[in-house]
Amino acid sequence: MSLLQFCKTERQKAIISRVEKGVSQRVIAKELGLARSTIVSHLETVRGYASKQGYSPDHDYTHPVPDGYIVKGVSTYYVDGKPVGQWVKSQSDKEHALQVALDHFKLGLKDELKGLAKPVPKPKTKKHKSRMAVTIVGDHHLGMLAWSPETGGDSWDLQIAQETLIKGVDKLMQSTGDCAVGVLLNVGDLIHANSLKGDTGSGTALDVEGRQGKTIRAAGNLFQIIVTRMLQQYDEVWLINARGNHDPDASLWLNEMLRMYYDKDKRVKVLDNFNKFIYFEWGKNFVVTHHGDKIRTRQLYEAITRDYAEQWGRSKYRFAWTGHIHHKQAEELGGLTWESWSVLPPPDAWHSASGYGAQRSISCVVLDKEHGEFSRFKVGIEALQ
Repeated sequence: MSLLQFCKTERQKAIISRVEKGVSQRVIAKELGLARSTIVSHLETVRGYASKQGYSPDHDYTHPVPDGYIVKGVSTYYVDGKPVGQWVKSQSDKEHALQVALDHFKLGLKDELKGLAKPVPKPKTKKHKSRMAVTIVGDHHLGMLAWSPETGGDSWDLQIAQETLIKGVDKLMQSTGDCAVGVLLNVGDLIHANSLKGDTGSGTALDVEGRQGKTIRAAGNLFQIIVTRMLQQYDEVWLINARGNHDPDASLWLNEMLRMYYDKDKRVKVLDNFNKFIYFEWGKNFVVTHHGDKIRTRQLYEAITRDYAEQWGRSKYRFAWTGHIHHKQAEELGGLTWESWSVLPPPDAWHSASGYGAQRSISCVVLDKEHGEFSRFKVGIEALQ
């Protein structure tokens, strides 16, 4: 029996097949162009899938249960230290069964859903092929409710959040329209609540506006408007959605829906966000983004230099861009420039009562393939109100 039968993606199959042939994790990472930590993560995930269904040779579990069931308990009989019999207790896994149903439902609709976006004509103006404009969306908290009489600051709701971000991106594009590539980099917490319960990924209750369905629809409309405008301005558009502490699950489905929606538009590139670390290279530039939660700047630096050594070696200009703390900070760490970016939303009731607050803005950094950061632009909240 093989772990291959428990793989759920082609990436997992590619990794597991090599592992079972005795290829080292380091070699696999190099072959597939991935970080070694990503290889380990996929391997552990598949082993987790297998163990839930009763297959874990390292623990003498060799009798998996059918799909739709999970192992409730295993009793193994040993004689002289060798397993001679095994009784596997299983039960229906409602969550697993639901996921299987959803997977099939998605496959059944795939032809209908893929490529819904109609390609936008490529701009005719001449572009600097070596330049990329990266618009950085700080924690935008779409779906958050802030009531001015309660917080003492500006109000924030779905309508304000959408209008503010669209205006901000528009103003930044006016200064960067000569770049060949435009990147919309969401550093996490784009969506305020992770689930229908109106809470964060860890279960903290939040001030939300209305139903989660309204927020989901607003997110779709927001991306449709912004990406269309970016396609009218740049030759190519990249979308990056880091997973925040408010939206670790929501950002996953958001990213996959965007990938599906723009599947037929070859000018749109959606980067994977399965890993909390997302990176890209642009000439001599190496940019890594992470939401910034549960990690210190020194840990960030150590993880990047350890797990992305090849990219580090190829690059001359290295950046780590994060969010989470809602205000601007920057530090140089041994060849890496770390920056935490400002946000557009005001504090909600809890943060306001606790004394939190900072200058609100949105920024764009222009990267040149040869010369690193070429220029940067910032628009403050007052210009967008």
